[in-house]
Amino acid sequence: MSDKEKLEQMKSNLQKIAAQNPQKEVSYQEIFSNSFMQKYTQFANFIFFMKGLKIDDFSKIEKLKSDTLNDFVQKNSHFKTWEEMQQAAVNDYMNSLF
Repeated sequence: MSDKEKLEQMKSNLQKIAAQNPQKEVSYQEIFSNSFMQKYTQFANFIFFMKGLKIDDFSKIEKLKSDTLNDFVQKNSHFKTWEEMQQAAVNDYMNSLF
């Protein structure tokens, strides 16, 4: 199967998923699953990751200085930045749908 065909298949699969769940919101717990956290970080789950950052709510991540967050991510995961970690988590989640 060519890359173009794979892309078309993925697009088709995403359209089917969207049709089945038109208003489904995905929580951060689904994106940062326990298996993702255990595989790529030093934490068993995202709750412990937040505790390591000394926060108790996902919305508080946005209030952290990017240097502080990126430094924490680099020291406690396989990623260099928070952005990189988020992208990997989304990719992992999307792959789990197929």
